[in-house]
Amino acid sequence: MFLGIMAWDKVLVFIGAELVFSLTPGPTVMMISAYGFKSGFRSALAAIAGTQTGNTIWYVISITGLGALVTASPVVFDGLKLAGAAYLIWLGASSLWKSWRAASDAHGPKLMGRPYVKATLTQLGNPKAILFFMALLPQFLDTAMPLVPQYFLMFVITFIGESVILTGYGWLAATGGRMAGTHHAVWRERISGAVLVALGVLAAFNL
Repeated sequence: MFLGIMAWDKVLVFIGAELVFSLTPGPTVMMISAYGFKSGFRSALAAIAGTQTGNTIWYVISITGLGALVTASPVVFDGLKLAGAAYLIWLGASSLWKSWRAASDAHGPKLMGRPYVKATLTQLGNPKAILFFMALLPQFLDTAMPLVPQYFLMFVITFIGESVILTGYGWLAATGGRMAGTHHAVWRERISGAVLVALGVLAAFNL
């Protein structure tokens, strides 16, 4: 057990999954990179802080709902795990499909307003975040153990991992580099999609 909270294998798989998801370019990465490229590293950091603020709010909402389900009905919770596994497979399949269709948009997002405020509102305006947390977290929870420490550990892993990776993207953009070439972005999309599908299949069969 890692710190008496979660099994080591679950912690390592969660870290690996989180890193792959964070490395995959998306709207948030595009926005942070655009701020870094056009306004410098400090603007990119402000956008990262806003993104993490939105993520934290969605995370708290997600674990509040999960905690209520675990307490109220283990059967419903198990059903949620299966639904979450299906959602992860769908996300992965969608990523794979998109990676074979079109190249990345060469134009960055339009920058309006302060980076922190814009990034926070952008993340809060993305309901897919709560769906993602609700699908991912149950796959790693041990309902026989206290839930709060598990929630906290996964939040720390998510927060640190995303912050480091997003900071890397912002720094690269701020030093004049593009976020990523189309070829590399496509392959990150494919790897992420494959990981999501595999994680969903393993979760569905409780492996």
